[in-house]
Amino acid sequence: MSQIAAQIVIEEVSCKPDLLFCAATGNSPTGMYAGMAENKEMFHKMKVVKMDEWGIIPLSHPDSCESYLQKHLLDPLEIPDARYTGFDTAPQIVVQEIGRMQNFISQNGPFDICILGLGKNGHIAFNEPNEYLVPEFHKAKLAASTIQHDPALSQGSEPAYGLCVGMRDILLSKKIIFLVTGKGKQTAIDQILSKKITTQCPASFLWMHPNVECLIDNSSL
Repeated sequence: MSQIAAQIVIEEVSCKPDLLFCAATGNSPTGMYAGMAENKEMFHKMKVVKMDEWGIIPLSHPDSCESYLQKHLLDPLEIPDARYTGFDTAPQIVVQEIGRMQNFISQNGPFDICILGLGKNGHIAFNEPNEYLVPEFHKAKLAASTIQHDPALSQGSEPAYGLCVGMRDILLSKKIIFLVTGKGKQTAIDQILSKKITTQCPASFLWMHPNVECLIDNSSL
């Protein structure tokens, strides 16, 4: 799965070296990023946008999305700060960061490639199952199954949250690479494969996109 995904990205960047790449974190894309790093010379113009970030914990925390991207993508591909757009989730600057990121996406988007993983409850980025989904970059209250990632995420003075790219900007991406791997996702996979589009499974909205590469690891089935 990772090798196929890496090759898709390599083919895309060979056609458009300065493409805008929205980067997911977590176990699902790790192997793909390693495959990309084997051809790092191809990514000398690619621009990277962080897709989401945990609230409560600082960017320097080893479990932050920032730390993950530095370790698995930005450093191995030698992406300098000038070609990377990230954001902080510190409570005192959340509103400012939301506005800054949405302005950046509106002015520089759409994403040429958007990498997505699948949450156990069907979420993509931190767009959690709900009665409605948010189109813009936003602050998202995290579901209980999501914050099992790290107990520290529940230790703030408010409910655990994250900041993330909204559904509209995900669906406006020119190409989506949807990577599904890991245990405990069978129910979400079944919901997606039913082709029933529902806000209770945000990933089901990917059926509305004309250019999705969905790669499912056998270990998830």
